[in-house]
Amino acid sequence: MKLTSHEKTILDLISKHPDIVDSPSARKLIAKQYGFSEKTLRNRIGDLKKYGIIKNSDRSNPGGQNIYSEETNLIDITSLLWSMRKSIIKNQLIIILITILFVFIIPKTYTSSALLMPPISETGGMGSIMGALSSLPFGGLMSQTNDESLSTIAILKSRTLSEKVIKKFNLIDFYGVKNLDKALMALSDNTNFEVEDEGTIRISVDVETEWLHLFESEETAKNQCTNMAIYFVEQLDLINKSLKTEEASFHREFIGERYRQNLIDLKKAEDALKLFQEKHKMVALPEQTLAAIEAGAAIKAQMLSNEVKLGVMLGALNTNHPKIENIKKENSELNKKMNELEYGSNVIGYKKSNLFPVLADVPELGVELVRLKREVEIQNTLFVFLTQQYEEAKIKEAKDTPTVQILDYPQIPQLKSAPKRVLILIFCIIVTFLVNILFILYKSENRI
Repeated sequence: MKLTSHEKTILDLISKHPDIVDSPSARKLIAKQYGFSEKTLRNRIGDLKKYGIIKNSDRSNPGGQNIYSEETNLIDITSLLWSMRKSIIKNQLIIILITILFVFIIPKTYTSSALLMPPISETGGMGSIMGALSSLPFGGLMSQTNDESLSTIAILKSRTLSEKVIKKFNLIDFYGVKNLDKALMALSDNTNFEVEDEGTIRISVDVETEWLHLFESEETAKNQCTNMAIYFVEQLDLINKSLKTEEASFHREFIGERYRQNLIDLKKAEDALKLFQEKHKMVALPEQTLAAIEAGAAIKAQMLSNEVKLGVMLGALNTNHPKIENIKKENSELNKKMNELEYGSNVIGYKKSNLFPVLADVPELGVELVRLKREVEIQNTLFVFLTQQYEEAKIKEAKDTPTVQILDYPQIPQLKSAPKRVLILIFCIIVTFLVNILFILYKSENRI
């Protein structure tokens, strides 16, 4: 069959580039290189297939030799992208310009931070009581954890403090929200309170500028975040001080009430000891008991001596002799005195005037005296302790010292904390480049 010169040219191209028979992307690339349109090249290949000069590739035959594989090979993709390089570069330049414009008009974020030293738990008061109790048996079972840092974070995150900040800086209008609850949410998103690894507490406040802002907007944002951070620190100190004063006031009232009750108990214990000593003539029980024993021993010795004398006189004198009668009367009186020392007087209405305790009552009197003295000592010890605690509570309630130690004071930021313009630009370039390539490949595969 006689072919035209144009068909011969197409046949030569097929022999050099057999993949143009079935690959639209390869066909488009070759057509552009030789000054054809893809449609013309496709029609001429179709004519050659009708003439039987070239055969359709058998894709359904696994053992057949395909002219072009179903997957576009890397060379074809590279060639196609190279042929479309001007379009790709043009699109990328447009995206870069748009991204640059975008990153320069989006709001900037400025951050001001304050660094606080970890709070130190105050000793004394109930703390000292718990410390004393912890030294007792089983005292270790009581928890001694007192995390002041977490209490500080709780104050910073409290609604009370947040509402004060919102009212102070008119954040409802600043954030452009409708009510207080939304302003609280916006403020929470733009503040950060954390306890760092070293134990210090960091307060960070973020403030954004407007879209397509001027230099004045940046200065306003810088000052705003700094002033808000300072206000957080000041209000933290005031609230913490108020809470501690309230706690100290409650503690003072409690200690004061217990102190006044202790005065009453101490007076009762002293009066009971006084009445006991007056009733039993107790000046010094050990000494008085020793004196009573010595007196009893002397009386007993005198009685034994008289008995010896009486025995001698009875052998030499008449039983009615005056001396014998005198010795008998003396022994009778000494025996009465001995009975009084041992058992007391049995005469009704008789009031003892001696300073010697009844020896039979000494054990019971000693136990009672020890109990009364112990009660007085306990009340005295408690009086000393409560007096100290009461004075400390009054001092704590009255003192007005700062409760917050500032390590780093909030400073006006000179550099923005967000956005990261370079990262945004790189990300947009990469994403748009991939989308651009995928679009070109998809468009070329579906163009028939």
